[in-house]
This record gives sequence, C-alpha cells and structure tokens, in this order.
Amino acid sequence: MLALTAGFYSDAAVSYASADLQEPASAAQAEEQESSPEYIEQYEAWEKADKEPDLLKRGAMLTDFIGKYPKSDLLPNAKGSYRNTLIECDNGGKYQELETLAEQWLKLNPGDLETLAFVVKASDKLEHTEKRMQYLTEIYKIQPTASLANEIAQAYNKMKNRAKYIEWINVAFKYPEFESNFILRADLMKSFADAGDFNKAAEYAQMTLKAADLVKDPSAETKEQLRAVRKACNHLIGISKYNNKKYEEALHSFQQALKAEKYAEGYFYVGQCLRQLSRAEEAQIPLAKAELMGGEVAAKAKAELEAVYKGMHNNTLVGIEKIYRKAKETPD
Repeated sequence: MLALTAGFYSDAAVSYASADLQEPASAAQAEEQESSPEYIEQYEAWEKADKEPDLLKRGAMLTDFIGKYPKSDLLPNAKGSYRNTLIECDNGGKYQELETLAEQWLKLNPGDLETLAFVVKASDKLEHTEKRMQYLTEIYKIQPTASLANEIAQAYNKMKNRAKYIEWINVAFKYPEFESNFILRADLMKSFADAGDFNKAAEYAQMTLKAADLVKDPSAETKEQLRAVRKACNHLIGISKYNNKKYEEALHSFQQALKAEKYAEGYFYVGQCLRQLSRAEEAQIPLAKAELMGGEVAAKAKAELEAVYKGMHNNTLVGIEKIYRKAKETPD
C-alpha cells in the first residue's frame, strides 16, 4: 500500500512539474496571440458588431465577421452574440427582425433547431402562414414527434387545406399517442360524409371504431361520446355497404348502430336491407318502427311499409294496424 501511494505521489509530482514548465510557455503563447495584429483586428471587429444597437445591422456585421474570419478563435463569441441577438428580438417582441435574422442564420446553420423554433414563432406572430408551415415541417424532418405531426395537421386544417390536413393527421395517427384518439378520426369521417364520399367516410369509420375499442377506463362523458360515435360509424358503414349493394353487410352495420342508439333512420335502412334480401315480411316491423318514431324518414317508411304490406295482402291495407301494434310491442 505504501509503495502504491508513493508511486501515485511520485507520478503526480512529475505531472505538476511538467505543468509548471509548460504553463509559462502556454501563457506566453496566448499573450503573444492576443497581442498579434490579426487578433486585435478580429477582436475589435467582433466587439463593434456585438455593441451595434441596430439589431439587423448587428446581425449583418456578425455574419460578415463569420464569413471573413472562419477560423478565428473569436468564432464562438460571434456565434454567441448572434444567438443573444435572436433572444433579444424575441424578448422584445420584435418579430420582423427575429424572422429576418433567424432565416439569415439558417443559411449559415441549416437545421439548427433553436433557430427554426425562433423563425416559427416569428412567422406565427407575423401571420406568415406558409412560411410557418415550411419551417414546422423542417423541424419535423429533423425531430419527428406525434404532437408536432398533429400541430402541423391542425394548422393545415385551420388554413382549410384539406389535402395537407388529411396527409398530416394520418401521420399523427401512426403514433401510439394517437392510437385511441377516436375523436380526430370521427371528425375526419364526418367531413367525408358531409362531402358525400361515403366510401371514404366508411374507411375512417372503421378506423374510428378500432380507436374507440382501445379507450381504457372511459369517464361518463367519454362513454357517452363513444356511444354516439359507434352509432355514427356503424350507420356510415351501413350506408356505404348499402350503396354498394352489399345488403347483408349493410344490415349488420345498421343493427350495430341500433344497439348503440334507437333511431328512425336506422330502422328504415334495416327494413330496406331486408327487402333487398327478399325478406319482405321481416321488413315490416322495422319500417313500422321508423314511421312511429317520426322525423324526416317517417313518410318514406310509411310508403315502403304500405308497399310491402299490399304486396302480401292482395293490394289492400286491411289489417295493417296489427303491424304497428306489433312494432310497439316487439323489443329490439
């Protein structure tokens, strides 16, 4: 142990001795460098730029310095001064200057995340929407996240750029953070349905149902949302299947929708599917239920029911009241 300790201190002494011999030379070298005409010229150029009160001029002077002295020992100082200038613009709410200076810095330092964040904020404040989207997308390429994908999607949605919104919201859907977000998928489903594209609406309805099934421990409010969403999804899937003459599949979807909520249109389409499947007798009860519930579909349901009944009763409506009575008494 004593031998090891002695060896350690001996080595340390040698190190300290070496340092003592080297320090004066190092200090002298540094002093010589700092007193050189080149260093003095560079220092004065940097200091002048750093103290320039006009922010845009200061930025230009600092970039000129970097371009003129790319190997200067004062390069970190110049870069630090430029960063401080960006912060000063941000803190002072000088967003036009911040945008200009940040974009200027990105030409020298492409992909710098801090500077990209500055220019995104500035372009947002200045309502330079397209520019903001350009730089948000650039940030995503460097550092992709679920929240950023959604932010980009929602920004495009606000801009009413439907194609870009759909593109980016589908990027967000791929992340685990959004796997159970049935609301966003349902909104997209509704937008396609409102546009009359029921096939596409059905695609997103399927996605919405899958997301809904992944929701864990829903609150009372969420349970109600899930019920409404399941009804809407299954209804839209049913409409798509019905329009494509897939009546058996459509019937199943409408029945699923009715499990979530009893509604006249659901009963009407169940009746229509049964008619298309040559099950006219079974179609009478759901058509009667649709009529009895009232609303926009009531008149159509009445006409369809009467057509079915007449076809089965020598073209008369004698005894049709029995169908209505049975519709009231028959549980789903």
